Formats: sequence, C-alpha cells, structure tokens
Amino acid sequence: MFVGLDPDLMQQIRALLRRDLKLPADDPLPDDMPFFGGKIDLDSLDMLLLVTSIEKQFGVRIANESVGAEVFRSVGALGRYIHEHRGKPPEKTPAAPVQTDWLAYLPHGPEFRFVSKVTEVRIGAMARGTWELTGSEPFFAGHFPGNPVVPGVLIAEALAQISGLAGGPGGGGQRTLAQIDIRFEQPAAPPVSIELLAKVVGQMGPLQKCEVTAQVGPKVLARGTITLHRGEGE
Repeated sequence: MFVGLDPDLMQQIRALLRRDLKLPADDPLPDDMPFFGGKIDLDSLDMLLLVTSIEKQFGVRIANESVGAEVFRSVGALGRYIHEHRGKPPEKTPAAPVQTDWLAYLPHGPEFRFVSKVTEVRIGAMARGTWELTGSEPFFAGHFPGNPVVPGVLIAEALAQISGLAGGPGGGGQRTLAQIDIRFEQPAAPPVSIELLAKVVGQMGPLQKCEVTAQVGPKVLARGTITLHRGEGE
C-alpha cells in the first residue's frame, strides 16, 4: 500500500513515535497501523506533541486541517506526508510586535500576578516580560525563612502567564494549564529581576504549546514546555 517509502525515514519516524508516545522499543508500528481507534488512539495532547516534534525534526509544517484527514490516517500516511513535504515548509510572515497594556489581559488579580512588565508580544509567535521581586513579597516569609529563594512553582506560573499572552487576546475563553514540563536548573534569591520568554511552537484547536525560559542575565533558572487550553468563549 505504501510502496516507495524511504526505510531510513520510516525508521526515524517510528523512533520518534515510540519516544513521544512512550511505546515499547520493539513495537513494530506497521505502515497500516491507524492513529485513531486502534492500539494508539491519539488524544489532542498526543497530537500536539507529535506535530511539534515532527515539525522540529523534519522541517515540515503541518496545517491543522491536514492533521486528521491526511497526516495521521496511519503510520504509512504520516511517512508519505513527511517524505513529500520535508525541507519545504511554507513561508510564514513574521508576526509584528503589538503594543498594548498586556497586563490587563492576564486573567489574574495583582495578588496572583507573576509578570511585572511585558516588553514584547508577537501574537501567535512569542511573548517576553519580566518578574520583579524585592524580597518583601508575603510568600518569602514561609519559603526557606532567613534564606529566601524564589519558589520554583511560582516561576512555572509566571511562565504560564507569559505563555498565555503569546497567544494574544483573541479567540475568547480563559487559558488554563493542560500540560507542563519544566526543568529547574538554578535557584534565584531576591531582590531579582527574572526574564520570562515564551515561544509558540505548536497550536491545534484550543491547545497552544510554548517553549519557555526563565533566566537572570545569562543564568537560566528554568526551561521547558507549557501547553495551555483555551476554554469556551464567554
């Protein structure tokens, strides 16, 4: 059925599928294996993970409308699509920076806002900002008293908030966390200005995935990915 597929390419694709879907290393994944209704049966988070991994590894841009009908019909169909499109991603017009009061778009009150300043937003592409801490914030009184350290969970929340702004104010609905995968590399102590960066690497329906970084100058505090889900418009 899938005559002429490059064996080396299919080997790479199967390795990617086994890694991202956490399948056994010896799973054969035949060409005619479907992605829906069979052993794999992808959900929306699996789909977004695979699309972003495939685009990054093979230089292929996968349009949302092609995902179910064409690309993920079967393992072989995925291989055919990558073979025909790799190295030829469609041209994208860089998103222009937008100037507005972005803090007003955060669905959080000042008591739970961990972005102090938004310095750049390119809707659908990226957002950049800072979180300024003086050491007088109430949570420091109970987080390693006498030796204050910025809580990692709040750094993750700050990155989630800047990720929400990268999607822009359109589309309606409130963005909530769907998945988070962040590695903390170094601690930070107040007073400190933490630089926050979120780059959109994948979007599918209500899901948006960002690569995120928090750093102080050249020192990276945390990095990873955050996936947000946009709820129904109000």
